[in-house]
Amino acid sequence: MSGSAATEFTSVQSQYEVQVAGDLERNEAEQKRIRAEIDTLQGQLETLERDHALLLGVQRVFAEGARPGGAVRAVRTPARRASAKASAKAGTAGKQPSLAQLLGTLLAAHGEPRSAAEISAELAADHPRRNSNVNVVRNALELLVAKSQAHRSKQNNSVFYTHAGRDAAPASD
Repeated sequence: MSGSAATEFTSVQSQYEVQVAGDLERNEAEQKRIRAEIDTLQGQLETLERDHALLLGVQRVFAEGARPGGAVRAVRTPARRASAKASAKAGTAGKQPSLAQLLGTLLAAHGEPRSAAEISAELAADHPRRNSNVNVVRNALELLVAKSQAHRSKQNNSVFYTHAGRDAAPASD
C-alpha cells in the first residue's frame, strides 16, 4: 500500500467509526424512548384492567338486583334503614364475616405474598357459599391495600398481596 492509499484507508475507517458511533447513540436513545412508552402503556393497561374488573362487579350487582318482570330492588327509605339497622343489631351473632375480614384472615395466615387467584381458590375451598370470583377478590384486596390493611407487590406481570401486619415492607407500584 502506498502512503496516500494508507492515509485514505485510515480516513475512511475513521469516518465509518464516527458513523457507527453515531448510529449506536441514536439506537440507544430510540430504545430508551420506546421503553418509556411501553412503561406508560403498561401502566395505562393495568389501570384499564382494574377499571374493567370494577365495572364488571358493578354490572353484576345491577344484574343480581333485577327481579323477574324487570322490577329493581326497593330503595331504602330512612324508615327501612332504621328497621334494617335494628334487625342487623339483633342478628349480629349469626352474621357472616365480611369479605374483607375473610381476606385479611387468609392473608395473615400465610407468611409469603399470594396472588388474587390463590386467595380466591382458598376462599372457595374454605367458604363455598361466598362469592370467590377472582375479580371480586382482587377488588376487595385492592380496597384492603387502599386502607393500608394489606400490601401489594409486583413481580414481572404478577401482583401479590401480603397482610399489613406482616413484616413485609410495602412494595412500590
